[in-house]
Amino acid sequence: MEFVSFCIENFKVKFQMKGRDVSVLFYESGITDFLIEDYDLLHTQGKEFILSEIELFLQNRGYKV
Repeated sequence: MEFVSFCIENFKVKFQMKGRDVSVLFYESGITDFLIEDYDLLHTQGKEFILSEIELFLQNRGYKV
């Protein structure tokens, strides 16, 4: 969960959102599951790569960021 928190915090800063709103977005869109399932690969990458993967995930599911 520390990695998910890291992602929420950085996404919040990048998109100037409230932490609670990002948490809800991550849960509803399935990003939380994605981050947990792909932790082994993602946690070795840089912050910008991780955020771009999250953005791509959202876009592929019809969310606008």
